[in-house]
Amino acid sequence: MKKIYNEGFTLVEIIIAVGMISTFSSLMVPSFLNWVRIEKVNAYTRELREYFRVVRLDARRWGSSCIININLIDHNAVPREQKYQGFTVSCDNDSNSINSLAPSVNNSIFQVINKNFKITPNGRISSDESIVIVIGSQYFLSGAKLLNCLIIKTPTGHITKGKFVQSDWITNTMKVSEVDQNNNLKPDKCISS
Repeated sequence: MKKIYNEGFTLVEIIIAVGMISTFSSLMVPSFLNWVRIEKVNAYTRELREYFRVVRLDARRWGSSCIININLIDHNAVPREQKYQGFTVSCDNDSNSINSLAPSVNNSIFQVINKNFKITPNGRISSDESIVIVIGSQYFLSGAKLLNCLIIKTPTGHITKGKFVQSDWITNTMKVSEVDQNNNLKPDKCISS
């Protein structure tokens, strides 16, 4: 007599496998999305830090003063597939090619600065107080609890990165790019990392 071998999976085995895959997926997707948000904020923070360093070097190289202004952008106002720079630099040497190096912003992050500032021809910061920039995820209240900050120290221009510890001023509809009007951004709230 010949033995018959059944190869394949039973319906019960397939249902169990699909159930396990869907359970693991539902647990991993939110963590993955939070990781993506954190990395977007971290990447933009690194780019912005390097950009300000390049602007200081350019000002020293050409012996020119440069004014750095934040571009005001409303909540979700950046169209898809468009590149919007968060900052505009205008130097008195008529060479504003540095603007093309500014990191692009999109609707998934926001940035807030305490004030616009000026870089002198010797690369120093002309301001009566340190410049504080907070960068965060637009989904801050429902996702990753991350607020990066940069402090540009006056007058040296030394830039430190940290985590901003106060979050009670964050709203669901943060503007993509804005100047702090409520005096929330203080250097002592940015803890160096």
